[in-house]
Amino acid sequence: MDKSKTIVICVDRDNDIGEKAGLDTPIIGKEASLSAATELALADSEDSDVNAIFYAISLYDRLVEEDVEAEIVLVAGDKKVGVTADRKIGKELDEILSKLGSDTAILVSDGAEDESIVPIIQSRVKIDSVRRVVVKQSEHLESTFYIIKRLFEDPKFSRTFLPPLGIFLFLLAISLLFGMSGQVMGLILAFLGIYMLLKGLGRENILKNLFEGAKQSLYSGKITIVVYICAVVLILVGTSKGILGIAEMPESSEHIFLGFAYYVKWSIWWYVGAALAPIIGGIINMLIEGEKIVRQWTILFSVVASGLVIWGGSECIILLLSEEPLVGYQYLFFSILGAICLYLIGVRITWYARDAITKRERNV
Repeated sequence: MDKSKTIVICVDRDNDIGEKAGLDTPIIGKEASLSAATELALADSEDSDVNAIFYAISLYDRLVEEDVEAEIVLVAGDKKVGVTADRKIGKELDEILSKLGSDTAILVSDGAEDESIVPIIQSRVKIDSVRRVVVKQSEHLESTFYIIKRLFEDPKFSRTFLPPLGIFLFLLAISLLFGMSGQVMGLILAFLGIYMLLKGLGRENILKNLFEGAKQSLYSGKITIVVYICAVVLILVGTSKGILGIAEMPESSEHIFLGFAYYVKWSIWWYVGAALAPIIGGIINMLIEGEKIVRQWTILFSVVASGLVIWGGSECIILLLSEEPLVGYQYLFFSILGAICLYLIGVRITWYARDAITKRERNV
């Protein structure tokens, strides 16, 4: 039995040797490795594994010239890179070591992805050196591509950043196709602003719960899916109205707060409607299913009250910057007063509903 002290291991983790050249691994020996490299090069001359195999052969020749007892082997994983590929590589290494009885190894790979199996090899034989072989012009590109690939495979990264990016690119494409770059860019900035605000406040689950609720209502046949669609439409319309509202600003004024106030003034009630739609849909579902409606009334009136305060604040800012402070303060005062009244009405209805339910349960 051939006892070699050092083995040069060339790793093809995604099994290009088997998929493209149709060869079975492990492959042991210089001549067999040279033949495998040639067949892989003929099948795909641009495959980086070809460079890795030829480098491994060159390294083996240098070791032999230095009177080092060595052997070269090629191992491959699976096209489904992951646990399956790593287990296959481990099995092939066990087979090789049982035949060669080597003490040390030199790992040759074509990039960072193949080097991730270093712990697998180290658990079986001591590694003296790791050599990465890539085309010089593409070394940084390959490493960057591997990092990006790993990021896209990470569920936390993909679910957090890819949906906003996808919506951004989709809306950008619409703006280019229909020549509405200004309006669509406004929508994109509004969406990104809302998403970043929710993310910063740790409330990004609001959007997730919204989509999950819509999916569940669709499966259960509830009216909620309809009101969710209405809410989305109202948000889009409100954003468009806000952008149009900015265009109504006096041309002589360039104050940033004035632009924000005009946006809010023109869009706030559409946003209030969007917030009310799921609430009203939930109340309708509860009525259909015979459930008790109590705190929903407070929420309903609170949303309207909040919208009234925000609208009054926007009117106040516009009038203050238009040098009509007295009228602006009046708008703000009466909007706050109206909001308090609406909130108290909602609380009173909630109390009345709770008392009615309590009396009914006692009578039963």
